[in-house]
Amino acid sequence: MVKMTKTTALLVFVLFSSCAISRTLYLGEDIYSGKTGPQSLETAYNAGDINGLFPEAVYIKTRTQTFNAYHYYILNDGLIWYKSIANGKKPAGWTLFQRTGLPHNPLKIGFNKPKRIVEISADADELVALSDEGGFYRYCFDRTIAHKSNVWLDRQGWPDEEQLFLDRRTAKNLSWALGKRNSHVLYYEDPFGNQHHNGTMEIATTYVLLEDGQEICYSDTGLPGDFSRNYIGPERGAFKAAALSASASTMFVINDAGEMYTRLADFDSIGCDPMWFKYTYIPYKADVPGTNYFSNFNEWGLPAEDWRPQPPIPLAGNAAITRHITILQNGQGNGARELRVAGLNEAGKTGYWTKAIFSDTWEFKTAPLHFSEDAILKITNSAEGDPRAERGPSPDKQYSGYYWNAGERENGWRYTIPNFNILEGDCDFRITWQGETCTLKLYPVEMWTYLKRNYLPGRTGSPKMFMVTLAIPGNAFHGLSAPFTTQLSRKYAKKDKKVFQYTIAASSSYILLWDTDDKESMIFLTDGTESDQYTAFQQARLVKDFEETARYHSPELTIDRRTAAISYGELINKIELNKIFRDELKYQVRALKWSQLTALKFNFTYIPAHYIIRLSPLRFVDLPKIRTVTSFGERIILANSSYIYTTSNVRIQVYEKIIELLEIRLRCYNELTNGFSKTAAAETREISFPLWYSENITGYSKVWFNTPELCSGSNNAPFTKIWY
Repeated sequence: MVKMTKTTALLVFVLFSSCAISRTLYLGEDIYSGKTGPQSLETAYNAGDINGLFPEAVYIKTRTQTFNAYHYYILNDGLIWYKSIANGKKPAGWTLFQRTGLPHNPLKIGFNKPKRIVEISADADELVALSDEGGFYRYCFDRTIAHKSNVWLDRQGWPDEEQLFLDRRTAKNLSWALGKRNSHVLYYEDPFGNQHHNGTMEIATTYVLLEDGQEICYSDTGLPGDFSRNYIGPERGAFKAAALSASASTMFVINDAGEMYTRLADFDSIGCDPMWFKYTYIPYKADVPGTNYFSNFNEWGLPAEDWRPQPPIPLAGNAAITRHITILQNGQGNGARELRVAGLNEAGKTGYWTKAIFSDTWEFKTAPLHFSEDAILKITNSAEGDPRAERGPSPDKQYSGYYWNAGERENGWRYTIPNFNILEGDCDFRITWQGETCTLKLYPVEMWTYLKRNYLPGRTGSPKMFMVTLAIPGNAFHGLSAPFTTQLSRKYAKKDKKVFQYTIAASSSYILLWDTDDKESMIFLTDGTESDQYTAFQQARLVKDFEETARYHSPELTIDRRTAAISYGELINKIELNKIFRDELKYQVRALKWSQLTALKFNFTYIPAHYIIRLSPLRFVDLPKIRTVTSFGERIILANSSYIYTTSNVRIQVYEKIIELLEIRLRCYNELTNGFSKTAAAETREISFPLWYSENITGYSKVWFNTPELCSGSNNAPFTKIWY
């Protein structure tokens, strides 16, 4: 048996992940509803201008019309216009925002000035604009210690500020929205009812509802600038939303059957930020109100708030609702939210249905809204109630396996997680011994990382790391034998609700679970697609799951070898797409190498300070949060460091080999252009691939063994070595 310490295991599983600070490029698919000039009302409906062209007020937020605490905003011809909400304040009429209607900052060197804005969102004191290149811009009216006021920002994130971009996965979204929690809403109420002042900072989250309607990803200004983090949707992710709105960290979703849910969730409130906040799973009552700044220092209750179903809107006569929804903050605390759903009343007049978030009763307010027939949801009332819309598959998966200590498997015990969700959320932890089973509870929260990720951890060849709290339900041991109960108590009683006592590294096929106090053992679980015998992983097993590997073999970039003929235009298009992919990978390699330097700089800054604090009387000081910052900091920083130094090298190697293969492909495809007239893109010719060329690594292996003279580095061979 191979003896593996916890450190060795950490280095093994992080071989399959990496962090990157690279900018994720938006590739320009035509997904926006941006306008190109003067439009009729009919065209405006499709563009999201349901409040009308240059309306008196904006009642419902859309991609092109929105509002915050101070102004209404609209888009017209790619420019931002605004007017004051309050009477007597300027501008009283519609005016180009900041004179030009486009984000600009002449005092900022290198500011990436956009040519056109295609979508907008706003909340609290902030306006967010999305350019036609998929880049986000921020404008904040209130000054904080983190940023200036009344100035456009083209970068965000920490510890490195970069521009946030939509990527391939997020570009074709159903909805996106800004939700900002700051001094306007003042405090947050945790699940135990304790209030926590928002402090001197703010949390501005950009939520994106993906194309399938089931997954919500997010980014916020205190995180690296990417969309690699996720929230689980309603009903364990099975609910298929048609639209999303957000305000003060609270999401509001609706599906095509008019079913609605809300949830307050951001990076801090779901428990992912133990370097700045204290958390607990043990209920308690605090005596400091949220209006008191020092309530921010109290422990935040977990687990985080779940999705809250909202009551259906009563429809009678000509009443109807649409998928145009809005949530807005209108006071302090979690309950200070108003929900709005655009639609018709019984008499068929346009307006919106509205209620407070915790109210059970909807009322209708008339408003001059304009929406097309297509926007109205087709809901059929019946004696049994409204039919539920289609549900999708939940991401929940079952994993099972064994406990391993120094490479030796524990006999007689088996462990199962029947409902682990790679996105987010709690799960059951079943322990079986001699025919008896006990069910405990696990509460994973994603571990913070300080570098950008150009991949989806846990789903694209890399594990996703969670900090985990174990809880023993009150009736967990009921009906179990005395010997089983004794052993369970010995193993887990002292760990009950101890915050982040465990760590999970999870992928689509396996889970590693270990106690942070135990350096020699872990639980290894699989989904059944691979062996549950824990051995040293082979690096190549998960390289196949890298998104870049799949993209290299995609029909978009390749020519089917069975194809007898191809047009000149198609061939040139393939060449250009492969060049784009090659250049992206080259950029990623540079960024990965830069990330290693960034990590070194960050570690040199944090680690010495951490130990100075932990070994001095400063460890007893928690103003300003010195003790909190160091409570879990070492564990998180070392895990991040392992990611970067170990796994970046793996991805660099993979990317460099794919680049090598792309260069071979480009040489082949360019040779195939010989013989075309190159004057007519539609000209079609039969093609014949060179003997030395293959679209996959296996094919090159055959060439290597069967025709070695082609791989000798001569002028006839496009390569001098093969990776296989």
